[in-house]
Amino acid sequence: MFHSRLTTSNEARSMSAGELALREFFSHHDAALGNAAVLLADRRGACLLNAIRDGLEQPGTITHRLRRLLLQLRAILFLDEGDEDEWGSEGCFYLLEPEDPIVSELCLLADGLDDVLHGAGITQCEASRIL
Repeated sequence: MFHSRLTTSNEARSMSAGELALREFFSHHDAALGNAAVLLADRRGACLLNAIRDGLEQPGTITHRLRRLLLQLRAILFLDEGDEDEWGSEGCFYLLEPEDPIVSELCLLADGLDDVLHGAGITQCEASRIL
């Protein structure tokens, strides 16, 4: 699995605490992130998560490409439909009812991802979330 590379002390020392927390978050929530990505973005979400997994397997710090992929995953989890052409008709978030128990699970997962992305310096903390 992608988080097994963190056992070498040289690599762990070269990473920030935020990057280590990000990798740990993915190791603990891998299946949930995969299910959410597929649910919300179908094949595009599955491909995106596989690319993120591959990026996390690489030694060293987080690359610019991996940062871009992580931000795309964040956009999927937060349902940020920036460009309709980019999203197309994939995914089934429009089938989810607000009362569905999975919605609260998706929200918790999205918030957790947002927190570790902020901790790793990939996103800025939104003032509206700090209350």
